[in-house]
Amino acid sequence: MVHRRLLTASARLVMSETADLGHVTEEDLRKLFGVIDEDNDGKVTLGELKSFNTQTARRHAEKFFKLPAWMDEDEDGKLSFEEVKEANHKIGMSTHNIDPEGIKKEHKKEEVKFQEVDADNDGVLSQSELVLFFHPNLDTKASAVEAAHLMDTLDKDEDGVLSESEFQAKSGPVDFQRVDTNGDGKIQLAELEQMSSGALDFAESMRRMTDIADQNGDGSVTLEELLAAREALAKKGEDRYLRSWQSMRNEL
Repeated sequence: MVHRRLLTASARLVMSETADLGHVTEEDLRKLFGVIDEDNDGKVTLGELKSFNTQTARRHAEKFFKLPAWMDEDEDGKLSFEEVKEANHKIGMSTHNIDPEGIKKEHKKEEVKFQEVDADNDGVLSQSELVLFFHPNLDTKASAVEAAHLMDTLDKDEDGVLSESEFQAKSGPVDFQRVDTNGDGKIQLAELEQMSSGALDFAESMRRMTDIADQNGDGSVTLEELLAAREALAKKGEDRYLRSWQSMRNEL
């Protein structure tokens, strides 16, 4: 419950849809390519792009995330689970049409997620751990907790998967077929996690970018291919991650 209030305010730290980023120059692309290409083989793969995206977003979030003073009651810059529970209580008291069962599940989810990101098991979250608690898409364990909670919330018949009607009831405009990647007519937990963590959107965006830039069709992109496709990517809006990465790197 707590993290939902903060994600709106701090999403710009890790989301790639940052506004007014401008265009990516050739010099920007050369610099980005050099750090994305981890094995220095002259081409970047989807795996390298994914790794770079996570690392950059995480570093940026760790640098700029600030714990709200109203949550940090003892002003130590850390967050205990007691402080999480107290914050949840304050938010719950100001919420209309309270669903007791829903709040109970939300609290349990927050407790499990707290335990997952508390890497040193000291009962409090440090700055780096706080980032993962409030930005669970940056950590596989925290992301899995969020996805399991979402499944539990939407799966009304409790069969462990989501039908199209269950999914559409609360998911908004997200296309069911897009999330149902194996095409079996149901959304599995792994598929739901891909959607909720942003991994599905990222993978689709990278595939579109690769389709435009990959001139020889080998499934990877060289610097020369990326430079040649720069204007086409910008025209189609498929350079948004490139622009976001450059913007975040400029602030690090």
